[in-house]
Amino acid sequence: MKYAVLGWLIFGLFGCTSKPAGPRVIYLNKLDHEGTVDVNGLYGQGRYRYALIDNPPKSLDSLHQVILHYCDSAVNKQEVETHYIRYYIQFYRLSDHTKSYQKGREDFWDLHNDINQELEDYRGEYRYELCKGDSLHGQWTLEVNSPAGNKTDTLEKKCQP
Repeated sequence: MKYAVLGWLIFGLFGCTSKPAGPRVIYLNKLDHEGTVDVNGLYGQGRYRYALIDNPPKSLDSLHQVILHYCDSAVNKQEVETHYIRYYIQFYRLSDHTKSYQKGREDFWDLHNDINQELEDYRGEYRYELCKGDSLHGQWTLEVNSPAGNKTDTLEKKCQP
């Protein structure tokens, strides 16, 4: 009997896996899509990407840092500026409603139309867009959204006056 209890204690201590405590970004490559877009009356290529954030921070500043750190390592700005007039990565909180986004396009587009759910789980957007009246330059912005509020920062603006 005591060996059974000892075995149960050892299994309990070492058999469980713990979930990482910090935020983790899950890129949804199955949802990437490109197409012709209109930005300020100029038509060109646009690229749209999506990601989930598991365990997102509640603070706007911390969420800003998580998204910015991910994008700094995952986005080749020079390539984006050369090929696209609009580019973004939208971030959503990993939840029971959004975890199925990992399955791919059909499931995402069915669920993506539920605007109330989208707003509840939306956490931000990293965006590049050509400047109004300037077809050669653009600007990078980062919007973050959390239960604490929202804010948008211009990260880099190359627009000519």
